[in-house]
Amino acid sequence: MSSAEEIERRVAQYLRGEVSFQEFDAFRQERGIQSFVQLAPQPGTSTGGLTGVGQTGRLLRTMGEGGGAAGPSYNDDSSDDDDYLDNDDSAKRGDDSDENDENEEEMGVVEEEGSSTTNPADTSLTAKYLEGKLSFSEFAELMEQEEDDGKETPKPAAVEPSKKGVDISEAFSLELALEQEERKGRKRPKRRKINEVPKPLRGLMGEANLRFARGKYDDAIKMCMEVIRQVPHCYEPFSTAAMVYEEKGDMERSLQFALIAAHLNPQDPEEWVKLAEVSLEQNNISQAITCYKKALRYDPNNIGILWEQANLLEQTQEPRKALEGYQQILKLLPEKEGNKYMDLMRDMSKTYHATGETETAIETMQAAFTKHPTLVTFEDVNMLTELYITMKQYRHVLEAMSSYCSVQLSWQGGVTDTMAALDRLGMPDTGQQETQVMQCTIPPETPIDLSIKLAVSLVHLRYLGAAKPLVDMLLQESAEDMGDLYLDIAEAYVDVGEYDSARPILAMLVNTDRYNLAAVWLRYAECLNALGKTEHAVQSYAKVVEMAPSHLGARLSLSALQQQLGRPEEALQALSEGAPAAMPTAVETAAEVSSQPGPDVQLLHHKSTLLYSQGRMEDFLDTSLLMLSKYFEEAYQQQNLQLVVTKLTSRRRKYQLNALRDEPGGTGQGRHVVDLSGKLSSISKLEWWDLLCKASRCLARLGRTEEVEHLTMAALASPQFEKDAAKQKELKYMVLSACCLNKNYRMAYFFVRPMIMENTEVNQLWNVFSQITTSSEDARHHRFCLRLMIKNQNNIALSFLNGHNSLISGTYKHALGEYVRAYRLDPSNPMSLLLIGVTFFHMASQKYTIKRHFVLVQGMSFLNEYLIQRGETQEAYYNVGRALHQLGLEHLAIHYYQKALHMNPPDVGDSKFSYLLDLRSEIAYNLALIYSNSGSKNLAKLLLDQYCVV
Repeated sequence: MSSAEEIERRVAQYLRGEVSFQEFDAFRQERGIQSFVQLAPQPGTSTGGLTGVGQTGRLLRTMGEGGGAAGPSYNDDSSDDDDYLDNDDSAKRGDDSDENDENEEEMGVVEEEGSSTTNPADTSLTAKYLEGKLSFSEFAELMEQEEDDGKETPKPAAVEPSKKGVDISEAFSLELALEQEERKGRKRPKRRKINEVPKPLRGLMGEANLRFARGKYDDAIKMCMEVIRQVPHCYEPFSTAAMVYEEKGDMERSLQFALIAAHLNPQDPEEWVKLAEVSLEQNNISQAITCYKKALRYDPNNIGILWEQANLLEQTQEPRKALEGYQQILKLLPEKEGNKYMDLMRDMSKTYHATGETETAIETMQAAFTKHPTLVTFEDVNMLTELYITMKQYRHVLEAMSSYCSVQLSWQGGVTDTMAALDRLGMPDTGQQETQVMQCTIPPETPIDLSIKLAVSLVHLRYLGAAKPLVDMLLQESAEDMGDLYLDIAEAYVDVGEYDSARPILAMLVNTDRYNLAAVWLRYAECLNALGKTEHAVQSYAKVVEMAPSHLGARLSLSALQQQLGRPEEALQALSEGAPAAMPTAVETAAEVSSQPGPDVQLLHHKSTLLYSQGRMEDFLDTSLLMLSKYFEEAYQQQNLQLVVTKLTSRRRKYQLNALRDEPGGTGQGRHVVDLSGKLSSISKLEWWDLLCKASRCLARLGRTEEVEHLTMAALASPQFEKDAAKQKELKYMVLSACCLNKNYRMAYFFVRPMIMENTEVNQLWNVFSQITTSSEDARHHRFCLRLMIKNQNNIALSFLNGHNSLISGTYKHALGEYVRAYRLDPSNPMSLLLIGVTFFHMASQKYTIKRHFVLVQGMSFLNEYLIQRGETQEAYYNVGRALHQLGLEHLAIHYYQKALHMNPPDVGDSKFSYLLDLRSEIAYNLALIYSNSGSKNLAKLLLDQYCVV
């Protein structure tokens, strides 16, 4: 007998009940059969007899695709179990034989009865959940997504014949097509539900239940897991496994399997409720919420489930979802449970108000009042009117009080009906109301807090006469006991500008023990300030600052009043939050020091403005630098900001700043930054910019050049102004000026170069460039000027600079060419004439110059032209005399020196700067040199004593 025939014979024996499951499983393992699909007849083979396609082949295919009865080997020495399995299989075979014959006659096919479709994704999700990698909420959500995705499945494509032979699936499809006509008109057999165990595995499932009943839990679990492996979409093995684990005491594992079973058979809401209760016993609230959600899907009108879910959502800080559940409960509650309805309404209104949904709270209460008006209490009306006042709906307060508290309002013009008068009520604060409230009649049992809420509404509606009797009634009560109501009516008077009416009420409150509070004093101070009682207002604001030192508004108001009274020192003292914090001692830790609140940024800003207006620059700088260091904190802390500001774009500067901060020891190695309280955004960008400019000017004026350089570089490196192109450009100019003041010419040259390239016609930039290159004693700007000259050949300033560079380096011919270029561009400029003449004199002074006299004559001609254009000035005579002095023509030089010596310096309009342009000291010194060389020592000393001695 061949191997295939032997396998088919054993399968037929197992199906007839002639061998037990243990014997059949041992045979399967011995032959190494992993799946029964291997037993299906292959194309081109003939099985014959009972193993043909018509009978056994179909059964084998059924077992293969449906998972079969294959499973692990269970070692059990109990003969009773074998007898049970044999008897069960025999009975099953006997019961199923007729049914199979009937199905053969009617359908001709039994594949659908035992087939199963196993989704690998379902198996993977189940395994992940059982391994603890997924919570049940995540597992349920993912399974629902896959179910939704599987609702719209594409129509399978037509099966094409295989080139290698006839496939078994093609044979079954052909057989189904041939027998289609026979099935028409016949009664279709009842199909198995997708989540039920297929027939080939029911024996194994029954064996698992029997093992569980006999207390053999391990074997039962193994059998259930085998069924799960083959048909993971069936709920029965999961349910049995859950009961087994529960008997073993493993409640967590039992709950996992029970949840999967409920998910596979979700139509039972009671099962979900039980699972939710078990989840709560394990303190898994989120899982319990998911179970209640599943239960509500199949029983959406169950008030108990809705209530439990809403309570759990409240515990998990999800009040909005909880309120949605409560709203649904309100719709489902019957009329006879009005008290329960009202209790739930009160809780919901409080929750809505706490979450900021006051409008929804009002709507909820209005609906409850309309549905159960007889159950409305004074507390409910008090709550509703408080919500109305919060939303400034004062007219609705009158309506609610009239409807539910029997309050009657009498009106001018003969209107006695309260609701009719309310309908005719005009808009508040217009002064053109159609009717005026004359008197309010309140039942004696009305609580006083409701009466005061009515008074507050009348005050806001400008019906002060009607509110006065209610206020007088309140004033008869003790302010110590009714202080909150006193404060409500006083604030109402302040809001409408009735400060005279509010002042005595607030004065009574501040003299009590319970309401001697900073908030009450602040209201009292505002009232006094509005009435013009400045001195008393100052005292009240000082009391507020004393009781609440961190109150910003009180300090600012007190400082403004002190400044108004001409007390600048007191105004500054009001803005100071106390003595500065001492340096941390060795005992204090860094955490203790950092936990101390710093000064408020808004107080510092107002203080700096006050100090600047008073001209106290040192104190102003201390305050402003404290603020600016925090504003530019990331950049201000870095020591070497030059690496950051040299980057051309803000993105590269930010990258370099992050790189410096991420370096070991990069943060905290620079300047110290003090933490400030309050939000930096409370001060506008424009105010920060103004503060930066003021601080930079003050630092430069006081000679603190290193600090102004660091401050401006920090501002440029910081991202605070990176989005404002105009401020970025101005910051670069500020950094350039700061570098020049601090004599950091290397950085100054880096900033001035791109400015020169963009603005070649701006003389101020060329002056700064010349100052930087002259002071730095660096020759790297020579090539820069030459390259720039290629693009700007008609630039006079650039021609002068190139000529100067050539003159200094001794290349006089190149210098002469540049000066002549400048002269051609602007012949009226005497500067070019002077420089051309000086260059000719330098050339004539060289040792190997040919035609020296011709060169001298040319130089003198240009100097003479310079003297004509410049006019008779001290500067012109000195320059000519200095040139003749260089050539050794001392007798001619003396003539021009003496003319220059007896002339006054040019008038620049400011006597403070006239000495800077006075050349008499230089002229006297050069004359003294000539006189000394000629032997006139006394004349030389006379000149020096007169012009050169300080």
